[in-house]
Amino acid sequence: MKNRALLSFTACGIGLFLSGCGGGSVPAAPVAPAVSPLAGNWLIVGPMPTNDFSLQEMSGFRLAMSFDVTGNNIVAAGFAEGSCAPQSPSPIVNGSFEFPALSSGTIAADGSFTVQTPGNGPIGSLSIQGKVPQANGDQFSGNYTASFTSPVGSCAGSYSGMFTATSFPLVSGVYAGTGHRDLHLLGVSSAMPISVQVTLQQGGTVTNRVTGISTPSSIPLTGSIRVQGFSCFTTGVTSPTRSSGVEGNMVVATFTMDDGSTLNMTGALTDSTEAHISTAVFVVNGGNCGTPPSFVHLAQLDRQS
Repeated sequence: MKNRALLSFTACGIGLFLSGCGGGSVPAAPVAPAVSPLAGNWLIVGPMPTNDFSLQEMSGFRLAMSFDVTGNNIVAAGFAEGSCAPQSPSPIVNGSFEFPALSSGTIAADGSFTVQTPGNGPIGSLSIQGKVPQANGDQFSGNYTASFTSPVGSCAGSYSGMFTATSFPLVSGVYAGTGHRDLHLLGVSSAMPISVQVTLQQGGTVTNRVTGISTPSSIPLTGSIRVQGFSCFTTGVTSPTRSSGVEGNMVVATFTMDDGSTLNMTGALTDSTEAHISTAVFVVNGGNCGTPPSFVHLAQLDRQS
């Protein structure tokens, strides 16, 4: 049996800028900068990381990343999975760990780049070196170094190696699934059936908090949700004031529901076809159904269109 840890690297503070040009007495129309072939979703070390919290055997390291590129500057969000052994005899702990950390880097004149998380992270660190692909859809190669320390079970792990990254599409579609609302925390021994339909679209705009400029980005996620099984609400939409995005193959969305409560969703794309989002977890906060917080578990969301 192995202790497993899931690491999530979250990008923030993205500042992209549109450029324009003009000549003579008549200004030319603004021209958007070309989208770098590095921008988008990438499977760095496969297969896809999972958020399956079972004790199934797992070996090696898995990593997926989403990149934004502005000029020579890179910001990235990612999701990683690895196994590690306790540093001293103790019960095996199986856990999931997410932490926000800005992953950033720059592109050199020859197209090589390095992306890394800040030093002294509370759980782990990641560094990736590679070279920007020549064209959209092309693979790129490089090497990585990753490490993490579990706050539970005194477990540490480190990984490094070469990779060949492959792209997968921006998330877009309607997903549906069924599950149950966990009522045990409310003192009830039964579970209430729930059905969910989620419409998701990756890509949008990010506003720089310093300059106030809104520019395109491939990481943000927008969408809507319809839920059957709650007495308090039925529909919700992603909020522009709350973060939703794709971090590698991890889908993270925050919906404001029609009763004013907040529904937070997380789930992992199972493969590059993006036909399924596995082990989706929903947490409801606020309102009559989210006080105290309410939890919904779905084994899988399946794409309908």
